[in-house]
Amino acid sequence: MRRNNRAERGGEVPPGPDSRLLLRARVTTVAMNRRGIKQVLFVCLLIATTSCSFSKGKQLAESAVVQFHEQYNAGQFHDIYNQADDGLKQHDTETSLVQLFEAVHRKLGTVKWANQTRWYANATTGGTFVTLSYDTDFSEGKGTEEFAFRINGDKALLYSYHVNSNLLITK
Repeated sequence: MRRNNRAERGGEVPPGPDSRLLLRARVTTVAMNRRGIKQVLFVCLLIATTSCSFSKGKQLAESAVVQFHEQYNAGQFHDIYNQADDGLKQHDTETSLVQLFEAVHRKLGTVKWANQTRWYANATTGGTFVTLSYDTDFSEGKGTEEFAFRINGDKALLYSYHVNSNLLITK
């Protein structure tokens, strides 16, 4: 005897004791499939949006490093501080940061060339941060620099700066 499989093929469910169960199972499966598709689409959208945001943030931070080096070479240390993120200003006073930049400038000289060695971005509840590391040739020797920027709209604001060179100790 052949069984009617219309319910399995998506047709009408034949009346009977199991018909409500089959109909409920079919509706539940369709709802679960829609929910799963929505979740996959959401994750894909989130990844695309985040990666675009991170690459834009990286570009903004790279431009900010170029501006930082120009200001540093020109001795515009007060301007660097004034344009920095409030997070940096909470940890350093203008006087102490300007003194640091003056000492680095006196010992290492001006920036001649900088090569980015790594970068990473981090989205937190406090904002999006981009960190860039550089091998830097100064007029008096070599060093490494690490910049952290908080991305604020279309601006990368200096959040922290670290420089390392043996000349800072020996010279």
